[in-house]
Amino acid sequence: MAGMREMGRIESRLSALQERKDRVLSLSREMVRLAGRSITLMHAKRLGEASRIMSRMSALSRKLKREERGFEFFSTQAHQEYVEALAFYNILKKGELATMKELGVGEVPYLLGIMDLTGELKREAIDAIRDGDYESADGYYSLMKGIYDSTRAMRFANSLVPEFRRKQDTARIQLESIAGELASSGRKPRYV
Repeated sequence: MAGMREMGRIESRLSALQERKDRVLSLSREMVRLAGRSITLMHAKRLGEASRIMSRMSALSRKLKREERGFEFFSTQAHQEYVEALAFYNILKKGELATMKELGVGEVPYLLGIMDLTGELKREAIDAIRDGDYESADGYYSLMKGIYDSTRAMRFANSLVPEFRRKQDTARIQLESIAGELASSGRKPRYV
């Protein structure tokens, strides 16, 4: 009957793991949702509201880090979206890219989030061009180019850094698009 008692311990342990996995998934979904909302607010120039949402995201991120051990596969996207949102906010407020240490994340979510950030910078550059603010458009282009150039030579297995190569290709296409927009407006993209 010892084997039967062991089954009870196995069930109890696996049930606890299932509950923790469910918490990781729930926290991850909420972080992704909040990141999307904060980015939408940032594009609408409602930085105060975005900042309040990012404070909630930061609290969720800390909670997620306590829960995720062994389930990081399920939380990578949440951390990546967190990086994208916070890095975008930092650029809008300070004009510079936040470091991995400043954001408190690991290498993989940082790289993936920063690569996705190029899409937000492209949108800001297009808005700036539309408004005739070529100096800001040049600044966004310069940041995009810096991100792309600093990651261009990186090659990783998809199992190590999921979708990284695709994100590099997307960033290159976005960069070329903004260069074309600036050129068609009579300006040559400037890279500092």
